[in-house]
Amino acid sequence: MTRPLIDLQTTPHGGRSLFAIQPIARGTNIFACEVPFAHVIYKDYRREVCAQCFAYAASTSRSIGDPRTWSIRSCMRATAETVWFCTDECKVTWESGVIGPLIADVNALLSKAKIATRSQSARDDYDPILPNIPTAQITQDYIDKAWADVENFVCSRNRLSSYCSTMNLEEMELEISRSVASAIVQRYVFDHRLTNLTASSVISSSDLWAEVLNLQSSELSNVSLRPYILKAHLRVYAFLCNSLPTHLKSYVFMARIILARDTGNAFGIWDGDSKDEMLGWGLWAGASYFNHSCCPNVEKTRCGRAMHFTTSRSVETGEELCISYIDTNQTITERRQDLENSWFFKCRCQRCLLEEASLQ
Repeated sequence: MTRPLIDLQTTPHGGRSLFAIQPIARGTNIFACEVPFAHVIYKDYRREVCAQCFAYAASTSRSIGDPRTWSIRSCMRATAETVWFCTDECKVTWESGVIGPLIADVNALLSKAKIATRSQSARDDYDPILPNIPTAQITQDYIDKAWADVENFVCSRNRLSSYCSTMNLEEMELEISRSVASAIVQRYVFDHRLTNLTASSVISSSDLWAEVLNLQSSELSNVSLRPYILKAHLRVYAFLCNSLPTHLKSYVFMARIILARDTGNAFGIWDGDSKDEMLGWGLWAGASYFNHSCCPNVEKTRCGRAMHFTTSRSVETGEELCISYIDTNQTITERRQDLENSWFFKCRCQRCLLEEASLQ
């Protein structure tokens, strides 16, 4: 039996991270997450991004004469959203699975439901699902009450239907809804044993949902920095309660859990190494156990749907395995600002501490 290279451990500063449990050579593949638990490709890129492997038709790695969109599409069901593929092999792989076609069915329903939210009505800034208390100092109690109120609000089917008919769902709110719905479909498939979902091998759970629950929530930090995001999340929840098919509505409670963990744990789905275009985002739960360092010892690479992690230098036993969340070519001030805005922490990695000391 091959001895494992890494282990998930509790860190001295709290939380959990991945550590080397034996010396690891540079260029060693140490970890892989095969599929995202939740994901969405932005509307503007869906014709250009393969639904199976996320290959980008307009990538700079392709020849100048190559088509900028994919021409192979799925025609499984008239009720499903049209999706596009880079090759017939990707199409066959996607159509022979369970999750992809189910997500396409749900996405078609959500797109249709969004159109139904465009009815006009006399409106002011009042929104019945938002808390009617000041937002000057947002606390966890404030957020909890907002969610409790919207959960009570959606209990009335007539009230919910009336609200959604005039909510005029924004495009980004639909993208968020699609991401949450993809996670709901995966959970439904797992619960009903419709297919096998493989969790990260280094994590002791065999359940991807259990991995998600173990991720750190950034709900309070996110809403405190961006109060408007609470409104968007509550509206997404109400929209999903009204729009999801009956067999998935019992899973809508997952929305808050996913949304609380999405910011700070999700990865962008990019067009390639150049990262010129962000095509969408995904939540690879196990991959989120890699902490950040401005002098990382691990590089991440997306290969199709899978996220692979490879050591960028030799690593000693007991050393924490870290990736970079940001562009490390920036100054310490710029790096810390990016991290505080998107991941809600002040970086105190070895590089930042040395640079900080040199500025004093």
